[in-house]
Amino acid sequence: MTRSARLALGLVVLALVAITLVAAYRWAAPDMPYRADFTLTDLNGVEHRSADYDGQVVVLNFWATWCAPCRKEIPMLVDAQKRWGGQGLQIIGVAIDDAEPSAAFATRYGINYPVMAAPTEGARLQDRYTREGTPAGVLPYTAIIDRDGRVSARIAGALSHDQFEDLIGPLLDTQ
Repeated sequence: MTRSARLALGLVVLALVAITLVAAYRWAAPDMPYRADFTLTDLNGVEHRSADYDGQVVVLNFWATWCAPCRKEIPMLVDAQKRWGGQGLQIIGVAIDDAEPSAAFATRYGINYPVMAAPTEGARLQDRYTREGTPAGVLPYTAIIDRDGRVSARIAGALSHDQFEDLIGPLLDTQ
């Protein structure tokens, strides 16, 4: 085989590999879209951007002080942050509520992760994470984002401890 024929064959093989990789990515991408970018201010006045958490497993939890299932779920999230924070887990609470009741709630429940009280912007951000077919405004609502910034799970309603561990365990193990 001549040198130019080998070169042409090599280019064809390389093109086929590239096409296969692009097709595989496009096939997988709809199931795991990238996180929505955001900038929100927490209860202490500190600005948080989604990019601040690159490389971490992020649990974006939308809740409200008046939401009974949220009040049940939050102690589990506090425990999870305590247990797995050192392994790269970062829970972020987005209260679809005003700052004053959210701050009182955060104190009462001992929330140990950033909480942003953003009734309007928080609801808009939740809409960007809501899966098609899920009713708008469901609380609690949780989006789990892997270390690469892909949304690995979206859950409408309260999570149990076992469900939570099943969802984040594999993501924390891929460090």
